[in-house]
Amino acid sequence: MKGRSPRVFGNRTGLARRLALATLTVAAAIFVGLGLLEGLTRLLFPAFDPSGRFEFRYPAGSLTLGQPGTHTRQAKNTGDYDVAVRINRHGLRDDKDIAEATAGDLVVVGDSFAWGWGVEAPDRFSERLQVLTGRRAYNLATPTDLAGYAALLDYAQSLGARIGQVVLAVCLENDLGPYDGGEERTEDRTQGPGWKQWLTERSATYLLLTTVIHQTPRLKALAVGVGAIVPNLEGMARNVYDPAVIDASADMLQALATRYRLLVLLIPSRALWIGDSRATEDRIHQALVAALIGRGVAVLDLRPPLEAGGTPLVYHFANDGHWNARGHRLAAEAIAMCLADGICLHNAGTPTGSTTR
Repeated sequence: MKGRSPRVFGNRTGLARRLALATLTVAAAIFVGLGLLEGLTRLLFPAFDPSGRFEFRYPAGSLTLGQPGTHTRQAKNTGDYDVAVRINRHGLRDDKDIAEATAGDLVVVGDSFAWGWGVEAPDRFSERLQVLTGRRAYNLATPTDLAGYAALLDYAQSLGARIGQVVLAVCLENDLGPYDGGEERTEDRTQGPGWKQWLTERSATYLLLTTVIHQTPRLKALAVGVGAIVPNLEGMARNVYDPAVIDASADMLQALATRYRLLVLLIPSRALWIGDSRATEDRIHQALVAALIGRGVAVLDLRPPLEAGGTPLVYHFANDGHWNARGHRLAAEAIAMCLADGICLHNAGTPTGSTTR
């Protein structure tokens, strides 16, 4: 068997080296080019610099709050919102100090709805509620779930707060769960897919590009067509009817009602009004209301006032599932009326504003 010619072997080795060198050169050029593009984007369009955008990063026990003492912005590339976010020394989005709360004050607890996702702080229902009632209203919210709400109240008390009337906002799109052992679920429900979130947190170029795509109809339609963008209402969470989940969730809220003067504010799922699971969502909604009333928990169901005008989705952002300022205004007015009358749209019979546990 004849061996390979040294010249042929050498030619192949040289070709492999040249290909490897060319590949490295192209990769380096792309890397440098992207770096220059990123730098120029941050220089020329500082509004897209991700370092100035809000993130939940501060650990407080099982909770994740805002970074204390920061002043950042929260913006969406669809143009739905671009708002200021100030975080106080406790990691909360509130100009007031929860440590100073007294039994005569209101404490609003909840997830990103109550936190005020996408709206300026004065437009949140907690701030509007303060104006309508004449009582100080503290905002004790972060993206979490029912077990997390209990942790938030414990956190406030550990800081010295005296908890009086609690308005606890329950989002039916994602708050219901088995709650085995009362443990907080750990998923972060405010973030998108991993690679998109990674780029959103690090790349001004990505933020600029996606903003242009979202706000250019033809480009957006193309992105939707290839699956790069999931339309807002198609990506919303949908529930499966499970009596055990409803009972477990109602039990969690009942346990909180034994510790605090509690008003449960029900935030309906958008799936009640769009999609192919409306009958299921309606069954779940009604079952939870009944379960809470049966357990003696005061409930304010926002479904009737949201549906009163026939267009409940106008209270949400067009490209984001959260309430806009109009939605917060409606919620504040309904809560204020409930607290003033002592009888809500659904109530077990105990006035919410009269006694303190």
